[in-house]
Amino acid sequence: MEYVQEVLAKFAKIEGRRSRVKRFVEVVTCAYCHGSGRDLKYGNASHCAVCGTTGKVKVTPPVVTCLRCSGSGRESGDLSCLVCRGTGVVSVRKEAATCPKCKGTGEEGIFYCNSCKGQGIA
Repeated sequence: MEYVQEVLAKFAKIEGRRSRVKRFVEVVTCAYCHGSGRDLKYGNASHCAVCGTTGKVKVTPPVVTCLRCSGSGRESGDLSCLVCRGTGVVSVRKEAATCPKCKGTGEEGIFYCNSCKGQGIA
């Protein structure tokens, strides 16, 4: 029964993720603070560790939504995502396509896919 729940949770995670369409933008709204420039857990006087106080983050286009944190910029509660560094997006090559090894899931067994570094795009 535990295995069935694990499989269902895995598919729910895959189905609930954001779109993986390449976007050609140079600035994105900070996913970690939702563009406010503040770390909301510590009050209005605190600065966001990802964007400082701007609410925006410069990125190298094209970008796709981070598969690891589903674009939230957070992992395990209040920690910033180690893959996207809290921005919610990762840069990819212009000719990048769905990873043939993991078929876009970013996972290979119980670990992340080495070919695409867990992003589902190679």
